[in-house]
Amino acid sequence: MSYAQNNDDVLLTINGQDITVEEFKAVYLKNISLVQDEAQKDPRAYLELFKEYKLKVQEAYKEGLDKNPAYIKELSGYRSQLIKNYLTDVDVTESLIKEAYDRTVTEVKARHILVKNNPGALPQDTLKAYNKIIEARNRIAAGEDFEVIAKEYSEDPSAQSNGGELGWFKAFKMVYPFETAAFTTEKGKVSKPFKTRFGYHIVQTTDKRQARGGIQVAHIMLALKQKDTALDPAKRIKEIYALLAQGESFEKLAQTHSDDKRSAIKGGQLDRFESGQLSSKIFEEQVFNIKEKGSYTQPFKSEFGWHIAKLIKRFPIGSYDEERGALEEKLKRDIRAKQISDSLESKLRARYGIVENKALQTYFASVFTDADFISRKWQYSPNDFERKTAALTIKDTSYTYDAFGKYLERFQRGGAYTNKEQLIKEQAFVWTNKTIKKFHEDHLEDVDPEFKALIREYREGLLLFELLETKVWKVAKTDTIGIKKYFEVHKESYRVPETLKMTMITSSDKKTLTTVKKLLKKGKTQEEIEKKFNINEEINVLFTKREVATNDTTYVVSGYTPKIGVSPIYSLNTDYVLYQVESIIPSKLPTFEETKGAVINDYQKHIEKTWLQGLKENASIEVNETVLDRFVKTLK
Repeated sequence: MSYAQNNDDVLLTINGQDITVEEFKAVYLKNISLVQDEAQKDPRAYLELFKEYKLKVQEAYKEGLDKNPAYIKELSGYRSQLIKNYLTDVDVTESLIKEAYDRTVTEVKARHILVKNNPGALPQDTLKAYNKIIEARNRIAAGEDFEVIAKEYSEDPSAQSNGGELGWFKAFKMVYPFETAAFTTEKGKVSKPFKTRFGYHIVQTTDKRQARGGIQVAHIMLALKQKDTALDPAKRIKEIYALLAQGESFEKLAQTHSDDKRSAIKGGQLDRFESGQLSSKIFEEQVFNIKEKGSYTQPFKSEFGWHIAKLIKRFPIGSYDEERGALEEKLKRDIRAKQISDSLESKLRARYGIVENKALQTYFASVFTDADFISRKWQYSPNDFERKTAALTIKDTSYTYDAFGKYLERFQRGGAYTNKEQLIKEQAFVWTNKTIKKFHEDHLEDVDPEFKALIREYREGLLLFELLETKVWKVAKTDTIGIKKYFEVHKESYRVPETLKMTMITSSDKKTLTTVKKLLKKGKTQEEIEKKFNINEEINVLFTKREVATNDTTYVVSGYTPKIGVSPIYSLNTDYVLYQVESIIPSKLPTFEETKGAVINDYQKHIEKTWLQGLKENASIEVNETVLDRFVKTLK
């Protein structure tokens, strides 16, 4: 059975406005993964969210927010940014990304010789530079040492100290022609001379290796600055290291003791990273030197604190599909992007059936004199013929001679041209390509459904922001009477729980902790107890001061009844624990000022819910169930 449908079919009509199944499909497929409520992932359930969304959009247009100059300017800015991703040649882009990927999974080690030659150099200087690089290469080919020749010939200042050595690199680390020469030259061989913007080079590829990829580690960190001034982070990290050596769980120790709270709740686990991504080179070098999965470092100090790091997993360079997006972004900022631009221009010429007036260049050569060319001060004043005569036609749109004349006046000073004919020819080519590209940009919504949907998403998103700012957020911030009334009604939900100010004493041995409890009751100090049990860097007892809510199950065991003094011994994770409670801070209802931020946030949600309910009650909404059924079946 076929479930095909026309994307122009009307799925929904809200207050007389028809919304196609194509629009709903685009929004549903893009956002469904972000919906946390599994029940709302059903297309029929999601349609209810979509109705609310479109009601808000309609209200924004009703309020005239789309006429706001600030909104128009911001949308134009977004469009200018978004369109860059669509002004590309897919085939050429894919080829260059694949090449960059191959040069990412492999790194090369190379050395080079540079003979400088500026882009605007005179022909005789260019020839001199070329002959010099040829001479250097011939001497190396004859058996002389590359390093010695580099020091003699290279005009790269660093060559005197490193003999032209560049070390290891991969894609995008060097200018593209240099990168290409290094990756395509056989190991041990010397490339033919090639040119970059710096001058002439030869490169010798000395080695190749697989890139080391990414890594994921867990760590326990003690910050250099501690709230508890009596706690020495260097001493404590050694105590934790000793516990690891005794078989304690890395994850549990991280949860209990690490000052990096974001990773501590995950047993110390950090997100995957690669070389150069972290701000601490010390940390990177330590973790990349861990040899085996599950092994951990000795304590080491970074700029941020003391660490013990454990290797969870190494990641080789990802698959092509995984790496593609990041490589494409780098490619757009690289010189190789010009290959894409040139190819796109060629395809747009074919797509739009470009018609060029071949007489254009001859005509302007007749009005643009040799004196104008020499002075580069030509001032253009169009006549009726130039205003009426088509220089370029793109589909049904014509651009007249005067459009090119105005362009030529602006750009006559650019470039190193030998005569006026060359200047006019090259500028006519550039103007034509720019005009075609601008036409394509202006009409992209007409030819690219994906871009059309994206612009609609941004347009409506900006309108909703402005609408909620007016109808909800500003109201919530300024309605002081309403906010306080809301707080009075709901203040119990802001109650601060009962809190313990205490010292946690933990040990892996229950008998040890039993003795510790007796000593505490006799008035022995923490220092005296640590001296008795923690001998020769073997940590048997650990003291930690904390302020903890009594309902925090990370630290407070189930069944413990808070009391001042020393508690019974309990089992916590893989250890035993007892609490020496200094004080119990009672549960309390905060004042409005103490919880104002949370109240305003909740009040905003309340206002939005009430306002939206009013929109729904006054709206006329019709769903085409036949179209909806067909759409649901396409998802099966």
